[in-house]
This record gives sequence, structure tokens and C-alpha cells, in this order.
Amino acid sequence: MRIALVNPPRTFQVWAGVPDIFNGPDAYLFPPLGIMALSSWLKRSGRHEPHLVDCVARRWSAGDAAGHIARLRPDVLGVTANTHNLVNVLDVIRAVRLRVPGIFVVIGGSHVTAFPGEAALFPGIDAAISGDGEAPLLSLLDCLEQGRDWSAIPGLCRVKDGMPCVNPAAAPERDLDAFPFPDREGLAPGDYYTPGMKMARATTIISSRGCPFQCSFCSVPHQYRTRTAKNIVDELELCAGRYGIQEFHFVDDLFNPTPERVMEISMRIIERKLNIAWGFKAACFAVSEPMLDIARRAGCVRIHYGVETWSDAGLEALNKKTRVRHIRDAFEKTRKAGIRAIAYMIAGCPHEKTPADVMAAAPFVKSLKPDYVVFSLYTPYPDAPIFKEGAARGLWSEDCWRSFMLNPTREHRLPTTWSEHMSKDRLVGLLRRLHNAFYFSPAVLFRTLLSLRTLPELVRIVRGGIILLKLQFLRADSGRI
Repeated sequence: MRIALVNPPRTFQVWAGVPDIFNGPDAYLFPPLGIMALSSWLKRSGRHEPHLVDCVARRWSAGDAAGHIARLRPDVLGVTANTHNLVNVLDVIRAVRLRVPGIFVVIGGSHVTAFPGEAALFPGIDAAISGDGEAPLLSLLDCLEQGRDWSAIPGLCRVKDGMPCVNPAAAPERDLDAFPFPDREGLAPGDYYTPGMKMARATTIISSRGCPFQCSFCSVPHQYRTRTAKNIVDELELCAGRYGIQEFHFVDDLFNPTPERVMEISMRIIERKLNIAWGFKAACFAVSEPMLDIARRAGCVRIHYGVETWSDAGLEALNKKTRVRHIRDAFEKTRKAGIRAIAYMIAGCPHEKTPADVMAAAPFVKSLKPDYVVFSLYTPYPDAPIFKEGAARGLWSEDCWRSFMLNPTREHRLPTTWSEHMSKDRLVGLLRRLHNAFYFSPAVLFRTLLSLRTLPELVRIVRGGIILLKLQFLRADSGRI
């Protein structure tokens, strides 16, 4: 069967802590690894014909995508969905159904895994798939092609007698090496770029699924699985050799559960003599000088640290395993190793009760001397542990997201900040002040200009400057945050 696998537009998203100006193409553009992985799995079976459609990279609206998909004449439409992007998911489904009547529609992704019951009732779909999507999607296409009943497929969600019917997902595949590498054939590598990239051609790669920790603000699944170092470096070598990709950004929720994992991957990169640049997201408590030394020698140029907040009490409140001493140690060692360090901070957390509490992050971040910092506002994700705490305090209704999930519209007003102590408008103003306090510091400006080495770096800096200018006009009631 022919299936169009779609990454929907990003023209409207519910605020997820980071303003649209930091989520748009001025900041980064990642390839859609989820549907790329599904495409590879289907191609390897040899039984079906997948087509990748990345609306974000093409700058397509739902109507543009529908026109392209109609020309493909697929039997099935598969759309990846996250909760904050459901408006665009629904727009694409409606537009395609107008152009291709009778097409079978299935959705998958993080939203379905977190909310399978609500996903089963999503408008305009025939089925949804929760959990790892590779095996269920292949089984679904086989059944559709052969005219067999597909209702019992593990992980499949559908409507039965007007009610959601959710099949338990199969046990997650522990051996991630069993999956083929994401399908990069149908997408142009030059269309994508990553934050702070140094080289002309960059892409993302993922070496694990899930996260072993349970931070209170986070909704990432806790079933942590990793690929082997050999398998990871095989993909790096393939991408560098076949597609000319020079730089890689690991988008794992946690790349360094231990320093030893990073060291093993780095050693294999050195053994293969791969001339690449790369970076990853890291926990501060799992950093060592030997790890940083071998990572730098293997081409690591950038580490993104989830710092989140500025005090041990705050870190404990967020259920972080890191403490301030780990953070200071990680940044000092990273700087000494000659690797760029980026700090990610969350402002307006429940434990920050006054503007002074929020602004205390500014001197703390400056003391770390990161190359870049990104501040976001604390956002109660509907599937994060802290969401129920806010509902218990009367900050929002526990089922406030449900109506949006069942019929997403641009008019929904959802809880997007922790408003117990400060209004959203006040928090947005503090977010602006935090960024300005760091980026308009003469020392930071001088250090940034002095570090420029390549044209892509200069382009990223210019785009970053545009983002900072837009931030000055950001309003809490703009409808775009």
C-alpha cells in the first residue's frame, strides 16, 4: 500500500513554555526522525510504499500539503502528533480528506502514547497507534491490503460503539539496534539546521528512547532504552559518507546517563577517523574530565545542559538528581575542555514565588559563563506529574485539556504558566529581562563575536539577534505564546 507519512505544519502551537520565536525556523529546523524511522521500517519489509512529507521544511500550509498528497494518491495518511500541535494535525487531516475522499487516516506519536483514549476519539481519523509505531503500522497496512481485521493489533486505538477502544501496546523493543536507520532519502539534508551549528550541513540523530529519571515538569516516558555504540557510529559514518553531513545534534532526552557511555561512543568515532562535529543534551551530574577530553577529541563541539533552576531547593522541588555543585563543576570542566556549553533554564517554577526569585537566575547563569542560555517559562504539561498538583490547588480544571484534545481549535485557552504567584503577563516580562540580562552583557557579546569561525555560525548569530529583537515585543496576550 502507498502511505503518506506527514510531519504537519507548525503554524499554530499551544504555548509549551518557549515562545514561538524560539521554536520557529529562525532558531532551528530538525528533520522529522519519527516518520523517517517508520518509513525505513516499511521499506525494509518490501511490502509497502512510504512517502515522507515534511510540511515544516517545505513551509507548507495544510492546503499545500493536501495538494501534494493528492498527487501522490496514497491509500493511507499517517500523521505524527504531539499534544501542543493538534490544531495543525487536524487541519492537515481535514484538508486531505477533502482532496482524497475515503483515505484511511492513522495518527501516532507522543500525543497518542500519552493519551490513547482521547487520541482514539480524535476527529477525522480511523485509527491511532500508541507506543513504538513501527510494528503496529506495518501490521495495520498488511491487514488493510489483505482485507483482514485489524482491530486486535497491539497498541491500536479506535472507536467502538461510540467509545474509545485501546489495545494494550506490545512490550517496547529493548534492542534498538533491531530498527533500521531513519530514512533520509526523501528529504534534502541542506534543508535542516540545528542550534549553534558550525558546519554547512547538519542533522539530528537519536541514540536512545525515553529517560530513566522522573523530573516533575517533564512528560518523557520513563522506559529508557539505548542503542549500542557501534550501531550509533555506523549511522554517523553512513550520514557523513552518503549525504555529506558534517555536524550532528543528538536529540536524546538524556545522552549521558553515565560518562562511560559517552566515552565509548567517542572512542569509536576516533577509531573510525570520522571528521565530524557533534553535540548532545546532558545531565550535569554525569560529567567527568576524561569524558569531556575524549569527546572533544572525537569532534564534540557543544553540550546542552538542562540546568533548570538556580538553587538546591529548587532542583529538589523539580525532582532533579542534579545539585548546584554538579552544575558548577560541569560548566567549569566543559569550558576547560574547550567545548561550548549551553544552559537551559526554567523561569516561573512553582517554588519561585516572587519576581526576585525568578530574577535570581540571572546572576547564577552569568557565574556559569555559558556560551548561550535559553530561558523558558515553567509550563504544566497535561501528562506531567506537576499538572495534577496545580489542579488540586485550583489553578485549572483537571480535565481542561480534554476538550482541546477531542476538538482542537485556536480559541482554546489552556493553562500555560504556573499562575499561583504571578500572572502570565508578569512572567513574560521577566522572561524578557532574563534574556536581556545575559545577551546584552558586553562580556557575552565580545565572547560571542570572538568565537565565530564559520559562515554558518555567523548566520546562526544573526538569526539569534533577530529572535532577541522579537522578544522585546513579546506579549502574553498575543495568542502566539
